[in-house]
Amino acid sequence: MNIRIALAAAMVLAAPLPAAAQAVGDMLDRCAATAQSFFGTPYARTDMRYNGARVDGTETVGGEIFLGGRAPYIACAFSRRHLTQTEFFVDGRDQSSFLGASGGGSAAAGQTTTEQVRFPPGTSGTELSSNLAPGASHRYVLGAGDGQFLYVRVAPWNGSLDYQIFNPDGTFLLDLIPARQEYRGQLWQSGEHVVEVVNRSNSTVSYNVIFGID
Repeated sequence: MNIRIALAAAMVLAAPLPAAAQAVGDMLDRCAATAQSFFGTPYARTDMRYNGARVDGTETVGGEIFLGGRAPYIACAFSRRHLTQTEFFVDGRDQSSFLGASGGGSAAAGQTTTEQVRFPPGTSGTELSSNLAPGASHRYVLGAGDGQFLYVRVAPWNGSLDYQIFNPDGTFLLDLIPARQEYRGQLWQSGEHVVEVVNRSNSTVSYNVIFGID
């Protein structure tokens, strides 16, 4: 059986239910970003499509990511209530564990998790996806040097988030600000800087975060 047909049969167990256009767009972008992060190709072209909803209300999307001479088929599932990504498949293989390993999964309510950020070879930036439970925070650790410029953009898909940046010595490089404000500034210490994304709302928030160091 064609792998795309098999995945569609496995993931969509009911007639598609209508979803808001914004929600569909968010899921398509999230699935594409997860695939790009999985393969370490943040600028790879993707072609994602909405596949409908399961009987339990889970929304599903899928499509191709174009990697030179091949185009693996990607399938993703999201909980309808918070648009939290719950499943991730590559060419029919369940890779959902990557969601947690890459920061794609969410910390429990009130907890803080930490992730070391590594840029793909030959690049000066990356984009990651994650989810944050109410009261939780996620710390991204980036090695950078005195005099370099750091760029940070946090883009929630639903709800609101804040973030703050710490110098290697633990002092504030940037006090807590809303995610709608991007940051670009020159660093004045060398070492591991920490960007902490914080969810102060009462619901789980899904988001992308973009980092660049020049």
